[in-house]
Amino acid sequence: MFAKNVTISALLFSVWLLPLVGQADSATVKTGSPTALQDQKFSPAQLKADLQSLRTFIKDTHPDVGHSASAAELERAFLQIEASLEKPLTANEFWLQTAKLNPLFNDAHWSVNLPQDQTDMQQQIKKNGGVFPLEVHIRPDGELTVLALAGGADTPWRGATIQSVNAVPAAVIGRQLLALRHGDSPINRANLLGPAFQLYYAKVFGSPAEFKLQLTQHDKTIEVTLPASQQAAVLGKDGKNFSDNFSYQSLNADTAYLKLGTFYWPDEQKIGAFTKDAFSKIQQSGAKTLIIDVRENRGGNDSVWIEQLLPYLADQPFRVGSHNKKKVIASRASATEPAGLVIDSEFKTWYQPQLDNPLRFTGKVIVLTGRRTYSSAVQFCNVMQDFAFATLVGEGSYVRSRSTGGVQFFTLPHSKLDIVVPRFWAARPKGGFTEQLLTPDLLLPDDVTASNTLIQAVLARSGAR
Repeated sequence: MFAKNVTISALLFSVWLLPLVGQADSATVKTGSPTALQDQKFSPAQLKADLQSLRTFIKDTHPDVGHSASAAELERAFLQIEASLEKPLTANEFWLQTAKLNPLFNDAHWSVNLPQDQTDMQQQIKKNGGVFPLEVHIRPDGELTVLALAGGADTPWRGATIQSVNAVPAAVIGRQLLALRHGDSPINRANLLGPAFQLYYAKVFGSPAEFKLQLTQHDKTIEVTLPASQQAAVLGKDGKNFSDNFSYQSLNADTAYLKLGTFYWPDEQKIGAFTKDAFSKIQQSGAKTLIIDVRENRGGNDSVWIEQLLPYLADQPFRVGSHNKKKVIASRASATEPAGLVIDSEFKTWYQPQLDNPLRFTGKVIVLTGRRTYSSAVQFCNVMQDFAFATLVGEGSYVRSRSTGGVQFFTLPHSKLDIVVPRFWAARPKGGFTEQLLTPDLLLPDDVTASNTLIQAVLARSGAR
């Protein structure tokens, strides 16, 4: 959040491993090792040097470790990992050790990740012959629910619970993978693991040629054997086409719907043209209610919603936060702000409403939040909620409303693991404690197997189906 530019490498990386980290300002991004080096082993001395590089990068970048993590727990984990580095390991084996830090970070903007070459699913499919054949949703207890065939195609098993995979209890698999995943909370980690399940399964359990699955559906047990898939997961990932991320629909005579799947696009003016056209159609339709869907929006640039959306919605001055804490990193250091300095400051920029905008919407606004709403999308929700621009509706509280940002990237010198660390946190406009989660004004269930259910529930409550 709060950044204007995003590097291409950062975006490609975020598709597979992160909720969109479209906040990479002055990020250090290095290329990963070639695929042919995936089996290269690194000596204990090299691995310990990488572990120390990770420690140093966190120390030099993060403004406030205690914002989300326990410094004591992290120190114990670092010492345990260091003690385990007694023999040569591949990058994947080293990641299996260091990724144990990810849940301790308690932040979806802070993570230890596989080298970029090992996150390319097409390379993984080509190298291993296939991947897990289903797209799944994961609960914090490890339970797996079938959403689709790999690649997004529908399946008669949609909604079924996976009981076992190749005779291993599915909940055991889920919990083992969750122990390596980053995120603000246990449920956030689960929501983010689903789209990356194929990758994590392959890196932890390998890539068998076929998968013997035991499913439970409608109180019946089903035995299914599926070959490894040639298709990578698509659900929960950023769509490649503009229309995958941005759409307008008139639900009925009184209700309009805007899907905003991301706050990043290479050409922000295209988003501006889209919103202008949408609000023109809304005005022509005479709609009294507008539903804005950011359930799959993992962030991007704040300028998108500040400049391309709020001019049609704001009816009073607003700011994006109340105060923040930042670490001055080397690339941003100056004579007055040396590297390493931690600064607390207030957000003093207030944006004025465009009350004379002929397309400004004055009806009821409902913002749908969800399992992958994060980063700049959280800042958007904070503003909409704190200034009463909208009613937030969703299933529950998954992520902090006081979120981190300004993520920095670093590649460990030997193993090439990719490290992501934020350089600041920002409190929501009305302030609030670190522990506060983004909480909808109205809690409604959101069926993971049928995303339209929440929309229909909102329409039903308004009596406008």
